[in-house]
Amino acid sequence: MRLFSRLLAAVAACASLCVCTVATAAPPAGHSVRPFSTPATCGGPGYVAYGSSPITLTAGYSTYSIYNPSTDAYDQVNVRAYDGCPTGPTINVSPGQTLKVQLKNTLPAESATTCPPDAGHDSPHCFNTVNLHLHGMHVSPSGNSDNVFISIAPGASANYVYQIPADHPSGTFWYHSHHHGSTAIDVASGMEGVLIVRGRRTAADRAANGGIADIDTILHNRAGGAFPEHVFLFQQIEYGCFANAQASAPLADPVTFAWVCPSGSVGELRNYTNQLNFVADPRPGHTGRKNSTWEISGRYTQINGVVQPMYPTATTFLPAGQIQRWRLVHGGDRDTINLKIVQANLTAVGGAAHASASTKEIDAAARAARALLAGPHTRAQTATTLDQLCGGEVVKQVEIADDGLTRNAMIEEDVATLNPGYRRDVLVAFPQPGLYCILDEAADVSSTIAYQPGADKVKDRRLLAFVRIGPGTNVPDYTPDGLGHSKYWQYVRNSLVDANSDLPAGVLADLRTLDTHVYAPEQPLAGPINKQVPMLMNVTAANGKPQFVMNAQLYDPARIDYTAVLGTTDEWRIAAGSNGAHVFHIHVNPFEIVDILNAKGVSIYDSSGNCTAQELATGDAEYCTLRGVFLDTVFIKPGYTIVMRTQYKDFTGEFVMHCHVLDHEDGGMMGNVAIVSPTTALISHVTEPLARAKADVAGFVDKLRYGRQRSAELAFTAPICGAGGAQAIAAK
Repeated sequence: MRLFSRLLAAVAACASLCVCTVATAAPPAGHSVRPFSTPATCGGPGYVAYGSSPITLTAGYSTYSIYNPSTDAYDQVNVRAYDGCPTGPTINVSPGQTLKVQLKNTLPAESATTCPPDAGHDSPHCFNTVNLHLHGMHVSPSGNSDNVFISIAPGASANYVYQIPADHPSGTFWYHSHHHGSTAIDVASGMEGVLIVRGRRTAADRAANGGIADIDTILHNRAGGAFPEHVFLFQQIEYGCFANAQASAPLADPVTFAWVCPSGSVGELRNYTNQLNFVADPRPGHTGRKNSTWEISGRYTQINGVVQPMYPTATTFLPAGQIQRWRLVHGGDRDTINLKIVQANLTAVGGAAHASASTKEIDAAARAARALLAGPHTRAQTATTLDQLCGGEVVKQVEIADDGLTRNAMIEEDVATLNPGYRRDVLVAFPQPGLYCILDEAADVSSTIAYQPGADKVKDRRLLAFVRIGPGTNVPDYTPDGLGHSKYWQYVRNSLVDANSDLPAGVLADLRTLDTHVYAPEQPLAGPINKQVPMLMNVTAANGKPQFVMNAQLYDPARIDYTAVLGTTDEWRIAAGSNGAHVFHIHVNPFEIVDILNAKGVSIYDSSGNCTAQELATGDAEYCTLRGVFLDTVFIKPGYTIVMRTQYKDFTGEFVMHCHVLDHEDGGMMGNVAIVSPTTALISHVTEPLARAKADVAGFVDKLRYGRQRSAELAFTAPICGAGGAQAIAAK
C-alpha cells in the first residue's frame, strides 16, 4: 500500500503543469466596503464548484489585502493559496457521486534550506510540497482517493478521484493541504475550502434509501423554499512582514510588540520558529508568560477571506425572523473560536434601540459602529468599546449538526465553540431589525488550544463581523414552555412543524421536540468492543527541542501505529499531557463520544447524559453537549479523558490520526492507522507467531554457534512453551 502511494507520488513529480496567472486584489476603499463573501472573480460566480464536473485547484502564491483592525489599514500579503484567492471554492457534491479533482502545484521549487534531503518527520519541512485531504469524508484512503501519503512537488500535478458512497451522509465538510511537514503553514496561509454533501433523501422514503434520511429535506419554509444558508470558513492567517529576505522574525511595534507591516511591505508566512509557535511573550505585563505567536501578533480571524465583514453586504439587509442555516467551519490553526451573536446597543452610536428600526437607522448605526472601532486602539480600548457596543440580547443558535453529521436532537446554545477542524451547522433567526455583532467571545485560556501552563489566563473578546437586519417578521416573545427552551428554540420548532405537516406521523411527533434521530446518519455503537485503545497526546523535550508525540512516539512514516479489522468496533481513551491542549482527528471513520472523564477518572455526565453540577461549576461547558455525538475531531483538554468508540466501515487501507493543531502534527504528533480485512487479520494472526518463532530459532542457532547451549534452550523454549515450560527444562 505504501509502495503504491510512493509510486503515485513519483508519477506526480514527473508530470508537467499548466501555470496559472495569480490575481492580485487591490485594497478595498473605506471602512464599509468589506464584502462578506469571497469575490466572484475567484473561480467564477460565487466561487462555487460542483462535483458533477472535474474541478481544478491550482496551488500557488496569492497576493491580496487583509484588513488590520489594529491599524485601520489594509496589509498586502503574499501567501500560499488555491487559484489566487483567499479561500478555495465551495465544492458541492451528492451521495453516490464521483468527485474528480486535479491539483496543480505552481509553487516555487523547494530550497535546500526548507526542504533538505535528510528532512526528518519531527520538524516542519518542504513548505511548497502539497497534497489534498477531504476532512471528515467517509471515502477510501487509498490509491488516488483521500491518500495523504501522496506528495506533489512544485511543478507537478495529481488527479484525485473520490468515489463518494451512495449512503454517505449529507453535511458540511472541508478540504485542505495535508503534506506532513507543511500542513500547518499551508492551512495557515489559506490553502483550504469547504465541501458540502447535499442530500435529498426524505423520511418517507427512508426504508427505500437504506434507512437514510437527510435533514436538508425539512429545512424549508411553509411555501417550500429552502432556508437561506451561508458558509462561514474561519481562517487565521498568521502573516508577518520582514525587514529583508534573510530576516526570520516579523517586524513588531517596539512598545506593544504587535506585528506591523510598514507601507510598501508584503506579509508572508516564512517559518515555524517565529510564526506558528509558542514563544516567550515580550509584551508589557506578560513577563514570564509563554504564549502563542498568534496571540502576540495581534492578527484577526477572517471569514471567507475577509476580516470583520458586514453581512450580508455593506448596503443590504437580512429580514428579521428569517431562519437561516449557517455552516460554520474552523479552517484555522491558531486559536479556538467561541462564536456568539449579540444585538448591538444602538445608543452607543447615537441611535435608539426599538423593535421597528428602519433601514435608514440601521445603515447609519452600521457606519457609526464601524467608525467607532476604526483607528489605532489598544486591546483594552477595543475591549471596552465592544462591551459598550455589543451588549444587547444574545441570539441563541439552534445546532443541528456536529462535524457534518446530524445530531439525534437539536440543541440551543449561546456560544458555538469551534476548535481547528470543527464544523457546526446552526439555525439562526434574528429577532428584530437592528445591527448585530458576531463575536469570538472571551474565555479562560484553559478551555482553548492556546493553553499551556505558562500561558495567559484569559482569551480576549474579538469582533468577527457585523450583521445588518432589516424589517421582516419579528420573533415573538413566546410564553415560557416550562422546559427551559428560549423563544428561538420555540420559533424554530414551530416553523419546522408548520412547514412539514406532511411528514410521517412519528417523524412529525419527534419534530415537535426537535428530536431528529431519524435524520442522524450514525447509530450508537453498543458493541461488542474488539479492542481497548489508550492514547496520550503529549509534548516532551529532547536536546532542548519540543517533541510532539502520540503514545510517547514521534511520527515514523514506515511504522504502522495501530491496526484494526474492518467491521469491528474499538473503544479509545484519549488524553492530553499536562503541558498543553490538543485536538484529536482521525481520517475516514467518525467516532462516538460515549463518556468524558475528569482528572479523578469520574464521568462528567449524570445518568441523564447531562453535565454534573461539579462539571458545570468549572465554568466550561464545552463538553456538556457531546455525549452520544459522532465527531471526527475533538478537543482534548488536559485533565480529561475522552472515551470514544469507532467502527471501521467499508474501507481497508492506511491513513493517519493526528493533532489538528497542525504545527503539532508537522512536529511529529501523528500516527499511521491500517484497516485490514478479516481475512488479512486471520492470516496475520497465524503468520505473526510463526515469524516470531522464526526469529527465536535464529537466536537459538546464534547462541549455539557461540557455545551457550543452555541459554539457547531457554531462549528457544520460553516463547513457545511459556514460563512453566522454560522452568521445567531449566530444572533438568
